[in-house]
Amino acid sequence: MSVWLTARGAGLSALILLTVSTALGALVSRRGRPGARYVAQYVHRTCAGLGLGVLVLHVATILADSYAHVGVSGALVPFTSSYRATAIALGTIAAYLFLAVAAVGLARGRMAASERAVRAWRGIHALAYAGWALALVHGFTAGTDSDVGWVRLIYLGCLVAVGGAVATRLSRPIAVRAQGALR
Repeated sequence: MSVWLTARGAGLSALILLTVSTALGALVSRRGRPGARYVAQYVHRTCAGLGLGVLVLHVATILADSYAHVGVSGALVPFTSSYRATAIALGTIAAYLFLAVAAVGLARGRMAASERAVRAWRGIHALAYAGWALALVHGFTAGTDSDVGWVRLIYLGCLVAVGGAVATRLSRPIAVRAQGALR
């Protein structure tokens, strides 16, 4: 039972941390006070790193849980799990997207030298939104406690946080967005 609790707790914690990172990522792309932006970027990166670490704990405890029946191949190869194959596949794909985004995020400084590389970085970094959405659906469809009220409130809170941050980001005028494209 403690393995299951750890697996679910780690999954929900990873979702919350990656939600904070995704929402802040959307918000820090807006122009604002440099000091506030610096702090927000720091928290964005810290939550992303912590989220990935807790995600590793989630996967490890799911593999250790005899009830889950996910298996190593089920966790690493999408659609091969014997337990809720599609739901687990969404989580696997989300994890791969987050890892790709993190790898490119670590290389951002080197990629900033070229405008073409900056565009590539932005395109790959934008996959975090897809990874986050897949992770949310994975949690809701694969989670055995998704029908519990407070867990549903967590999912709803995550949805509102990222949805609101993206809406805020998209609400600024197009001219300002185009002007700040390379900043």
